[in-house]
Formats: sequence, structure tokens, C-alpha cells
Amino acid sequence: MYKQYLATTLGALLFAGCAQQSAFVTPKLEILNKQVQSNSGNSQAYSNRGYTLAVLGQREAARADLQRALKLKDSAPLRNSAGFAYYNLGDYQDALREWKLAADMSERRARYDYYSLALGYWGVGDHKQALENYQLAVERDPRFGSARTLDERTAEWSPRERATIREIYAVWSKAWRP
Repeated sequence: MYKQYLATTLGALLFAGCAQQSAFVTPKLEILNKQVQSNSGNSQAYSNRGYTLAVLGQREAARADLQRALKLKDSAPLRNSAGFAYYNLGDYQDALREWKLAADMSERRARYDYYSLALGYWGVGDHKQALENYQLAVERDPRFGSARTLDERTAEWSPRERATIREIYAVWSKAWRP
């Protein structure tokens, strides 16, 4: 009974969030709104809010925050974060562009470079490049090389991010792994 109530309530909230996106504010979003209001020069706050808005499907607001964050501070971590936001919006070309820029800026030394690129290439349909980058991600972080540790490693990722990385892992583990 409780599970049915929870599913119905959650469904109504998600529907309301999609139907009237500007009216749907989560507790985390309230905190991020306050951070932005208290310091309009805080690029990380704009980036975090942009990602949260993207996960909630609030496309225009997410894009505006991501652009503002990058205008305030153009860095590899913020570019990578913008890539994840665009990915959650389903804007795979934009996500891949941001991830490529982030990887170039970090000279492929950041911990997230290869798995981000794998997601981006997979999103745009370039599975060969996705699998090559996934192999490099496994070499950098072996937790990506096993189903159990992959689930642990990505436990806090969004459902879209987790589903895609599991797809990539499934193909990699069956057809690519050396």
C-alpha cells in the first residue's frame, strides 16, 4: 500500500515538474538558489544548480546557469560538469563538446576524462570511440572494469548516466575487453 502511494505521489510530482517546470523546486534546488543569491559570482553554485535543473528537465534554466558558470570561470571541472548537465538533457553533442574541452584543458589527466568521453561518444553513436575511452577509464580506475564495482562507483549518478555506463560496460565486457 505504501509503495503504491509513494509511486503515485512521485509520479504526480514528476508530472507536475514536467508540466510546470518553473514551479517544481526541490529542497536541494532551494539551497542552490540561496547560494546563487548570496554570491552571484560563485561559478560552482551556478554549475551545481545548472546540473540539478538539467536532471529536473528544466532545459532553459539549466543552460542559462551553465553558461553563467563558464563565463565566471572557464575550467576543466566546470566544463566536465556542464557536460553531465547537457547529457542529462539529452543534448549529447553539447555534452561531448564540453567533455572534449575539459579533457583538453586537463591534458587527459583528470580522473573523469575518459569515462565522460565514453558517455559522450556513446550518446552521439560513436561506439568505437566510446569503447576506446571506456578502456582507458578502466585503466585509470579499475572499478569500471567489474559490474559490482561499477555499480558502487556510479551509485550517485543520475539514472540516465548509470543506464548508459552500464550499456557501455556490457558491450565492453563482452566484445572489447582485452
